Amino acid sequence: MNRITITGFSHSGRFVSDLRSAPIEVQQAAQEALRLLQTNPSAKSLRLHPLKGMPKPTVWKIDVFVSHAWQITFELNGTVAELKRLGTHKTIDRHPR
Repeated sequence: MNRITITGFSHSGRFVSDLRSAPIEVQQAAQEALRLLQTNPSAKSLRLHPLKGMPKPTVWKIDVFVSHAWQITFELNGTVAELKRLGTHKTIDRHPR
């Protein structure tokens, strides 16, 4: 399993925009997923994994819901997760950054 440590978060403008435009239940679930990412990155429900075929730096992805319908992408800067996108699976596959 991927062994990473996250001590904090930074947010891209695009992530903030994605979060604001998401339905309220997605916003709440995203906040919960991020809390879990910080406390237990290896939690099975997050399905944390790096995206393949992307130019460096590595883009990581977690699931917001068990259904995988919504996801969050981020890059690591040391132990700070730089949040890039919040979107549906299709959106993230097309534009992960």
